[in-house]
Amino acid sequence: MKSLEWSPSTGEDAGKRFIITRMSAFTADRWARDIVRALARAGSRTPKEALEVGIAGLAGQSMALFGHLTDDECEKAFQGLLDCVMIDRDPGNAEVQASKLTELDISDATTLPALRAEAFKLNVDFFKAAISQIYPLVEALRTPESEHQAPNA
Repeated sequence: MKSLEWSPSTGEDAGKRFIITRMSAFTADRWARDIVRALARAGSRTPKEALEVGIAGLAGQSMALFGHLTDDECEKAFQGLLDCVMIDRDPGNAEVQASKLTELDISDATTLPALRAEAFKLNVDFFKAAISQIYPLVEALRTPESEHQAPNA
């Protein structure tokens, strides 16, 4: 699976080494569909221009989209992203494996949002696929029936 290493360059967590790994296809698909359905229930409309500019545009909109979720939905979505993160507590020792992130691993307030953003970037294509599947159906249901009728000649 695709992974990346990320380290904060400033703040209390500067120099810590985090390994962010893309979710499995099935996990990412389920995670993305849950978020998209929650957004649809909340009445959120995914910005069409974000979809048109592709993954980079959608990644830029991610945190604004999460703002439409309930607290529980947002917690579940954010936890899914943090589940992608491990920390290498001893980068100089190849025998020490990276391990799951714990609350004790983060000291700086900017580290968690940055880790979530990096994890979102790795998984955004599943989010985009879920939007492409679900939002056209939601929009079709929202469109008044009169718009589907042919104009009178």
